[in-house]
Amino acid sequence: MNRISKKFESLKLQQKCAFVAYICAGDPDYESSLKCLKSLPKNGVDIIEIGVPFLDPAGDGPIIENSAKRAISAGMDLNKTLKMVQDFRNHDSSTPIILMTYFNPLLKFGLGKIFESARLNGVDGFIVVDLPFEEESEIIQHLNNQKLDLIKLIAPTTSIERASKILKNSSGFVYLISMLGITGTKTAKIEDNKQNIEKLKKICQLPIVIGFGIQEPSQAQQFSKIGVDGVVVGSAIVKEMSHNIPIPEILENVEKKVVQFSTAIKS
Repeated sequence: MNRISKKFESLKLQQKCAFVAYICAGDPDYESSLKCLKSLPKNGVDIIEIGVPFLDPAGDGPIIENSAKRAISAGMDLNKTLKMVQDFRNHDSSTPIILMTYFNPLLKFGLGKIFESARLNGVDGFIVVDLPFEEESEIIQHLNNQKLDLIKLIAPTTSIERASKILKNSSGFVYLISMLGITGTKTAKIEDNKQNIEKLKKICQLPIVIGFGIQEPSQAQQFSKIGVDGVVVGSAIVKEMSHNIPIPEILENVEKKVVQFSTAIKS
């Protein structure tokens, strides 16, 4: 049983919902980002989703896109993202880490070596935003060889028939997108998702985690109580990194925000 499965098993026994937090690797710089990363589990985060900086994101809104620009301007890339995970693992061997990326950085790194490098540095799984299941044969064997999870995205408009096909090579958990559109631009609504969750549960044996548009702790609390196994918060956390204030204050504000969401999700 890998770190992701162990985490969900532990939370299930506690009857708790997972708090999945997203940050962009290297925003605003390597050391500050690493400090932020290390602080997340201490402040209630169960699973960490690390975004690999990318300048042409199809699914991300301006908050996360701008964080990627800051990171890349500071010299961040996929190699350094893996090193950041390794540095994190020197202090934390149990918190699951997922890399959220697009296909191009993986292809540039080399499909024959990226997944082995990821495993050796302490990554547990991947979300490849722009890789449809029809094309996943490009990477699935590499992932299986390294025992890494492939977390799939399911849109609110996805039919049950297509969802069943998407789930075929899914592992770790399923990421249900709560709304149409890009991250950080709209507010997700409970009533729009209850039916999708119920339908997905009938065909899915994996934990179901919901994300996109969850911007307030009260909203996260509501989502945690409608039958999902986890809630993802991204833009609301990343937004704190954009303020033009000293780094120590930024990190303090991130921790406060994370605690607020953690308290709401776990209550």
